[in-house]
Amino acid sequence: MGKPEAIQLNIRSRFARQRAAGLAQETGMTITQIVEEALRAYQPPCDNSKHEGLIREGRLLVLKGSGDVISEAIAQEAIDLVRLSRP
Repeated sequence: MGKPEAIQLNIRSRFARQRAAGLAQETGMTITQIVEEALRAYQPPCDNSKHEGLIREGRLLVLKGSGDVISEAIAQEAIDLVRLSRP
């Protein structure tokens, strides 16, 4: 039976080390658990060229708007008109 392989990940960023240590202390998790959770949650940004007709809004891809921008006043007027027309 051989010795188990020791797996290491060296983090050279002072910020990353301090942030991971702070989160570990705050949550009661180990630094390894913090890093694993962060890597599980990470979603790399996708290439927009593969999605024609979509634009990026933060982390989301949405359909590109077609038409004029509607002001808040116009939208509120339309909502009020619908409310008044209901029985």
